[in-house]
Amino acid sequence: MRTSTRSPLAFPLRAAATALALVLTAACSNAPDDTAPIAEAAPAASAPRTAARKPAATKAAARKPAAAIAAEVPAIHGPGRACDPEPGGDCGSCDGAGDHGPEHLIGEEVEQLAIRNAPTRGPANAPVTLVVFSDFQCPFSSKFAGVLDQLEQEYPGKLRLAFKHRPLPIHEQARIAARASLAAHAQGKFWEYEAALFDKAQGALDQAGLEERAADLGLDVARFARDMQSPALEAQVAADFEEGDRLAIRGTPTLFVNGRRVMGAQPIGVLRTAIDRALAGK
Repeated sequence: MRTSTRSPLAFPLRAAATALALVLTAACSNAPDDTAPIAEAAPAASAPRTAARKPAATKAAARKPAAAIAAEVPAIHGPGRACDPEPGGDCGSCDGAGDHGPEHLIGEEVEQLAIRNAPTRGPANAPVTLVVFSDFQCPFSSKFAGVLDQLEQEYPGKLRLAFKHRPLPIHEQARIAARASLAAHAQGKFWEYEAALFDKAQGALDQAGLEERAADLGLDVARFARDMQSPALEAQVAADFEEGDRLAIRGTPTLFVNGRRVMGAQPIGVLRTAIDRALAGK
């Protein structure tokens, strides 16, 4: 038996710190260049890509299976990590879920987002709209794309997904990749191109690599290259980024579920909770 000599304030302070750490789980940060992105946890693995998200035929690369990803990244509440981070600490004074469960990672405020010009997929009258702010150089955004694919399979006909650009200044090629995705969108291939960009095995994000992906998808590469230089596409990327500023988005990915914020590449259970709440009208 251990005799506790902790201050009455010790647990509330630790609980608050733990909750804050969870909110900032697995996101590329809007931090200065010398600050590394937060990488405490990553989402569950995605199901296989749907037909709407086919990788380029000449360079197809399979995603890692769920077991492989799970082995690489610890769970948020894994053994020895829940509730009390102090040496020798335990979870005896909290249940590891009541204070830190999925409901505490979902924002209460409903934000208003404009998606008129955003690439979308799913029924226009779907009861739940997911708006994701993403960055093509962010590894967490890459994994998160697969999680969104899986959710669309789990909630058929109930989700509409909209993509917004948040190319962080710490990622030098993120902005040109954002323009490239919109150039592909102009030829009706946004989602296929988005999948190719997030598949890092398919090449670099420089001009040559971006054009190579376009060719692999059968796009008109000459038109694609011209569109990438279009002021209109740069203006759309800039508008998305400015909207992210208005929403005080600090990192990528950031998801809004019917306007409620979920920051970071949270485990899929958190996202299911947010969607179920939205479907229930809560």
